[in-house]
Amino acid sequence: MPVITAIAKKHNLLVLEDSAQAHGAQTNNKKAGNWGDASGFSFYPGKNLGALGDAGAITTNDPDLVEVLKALRNYGSHEKYKNIMLGVNSRLDEIQAAMLGVKLKHLDKEAQARKKIADAYMRSIRNSHISLPLPYETDVLTFTEHAWHLFVVRSAHRDKLQQHLAENGVQTLIHYPIPPHQQEAYKNYDFSSRSFPVTELIHNEILSLPISPVMTHEQAMKVIEVCNSFSVSG
Repeated sequence: MPVITAIAKKHNLLVLEDSAQAHGAQTNNKKAGNWGDASGFSFYPGKNLGALGDAGAITTNDPDLVEVLKALRNYGSHEKYKNIMLGVNSRLDEIQAAMLGVKLKHLDKEAQARKKIADAYMRSIRNSHISLPLPYETDVLTFTEHAWHLFVVRSAHRDKLQQHLAENGVQTLIHYPIPPHQQEAYKNYDFSSRSFPVTELIHNEILSLPISPVMTHEQAMKVIEVCNSFSVSG
């Protein structure tokens, strides 16, 4: 992020952080949501910091942007019945805010629980057909604290691996099954003559292993055991 923000400053660009899955993550002792000009957080129930229903927030230190955002979330209005711009109904209701306020107090504890599961996977999954995330000791991650919203591995035999895990009682998911350029929403754009080989390679290999602050050590060991027993012979 320091490199990105330096480039942005040099070229007079804004940095907008997508922090939807990065609650509590940090780099160089600076948490996600503090690097850019603004940052978006998702509080969808499945996120590390989740509300009871759909919810989210934008953070910024720019006072002018704060006033714009306040209007945008309220039909473009600062004053009742007066709309200064086009906006939407995007106010966070009090019930969701109250729930998030309670859960926020437990975020660090739950983050450590997720980290313990991730550490166990990183230390103990040893299978030549399964590629793990970047190891902690790389320069890139020396001063980085991952949120571990997901624990994503890669395998050239992803579908067989997923089937093997399912047959042995381990549920997995693919985040996400369709890459953006293949979505029907973009059918009017001419992607036929373009190639996205890296995107499509990763898309065909990624698999999310179970990770949750309520997972037990025994459950994590089961995942590791099943991963290590995977083979593609025959």
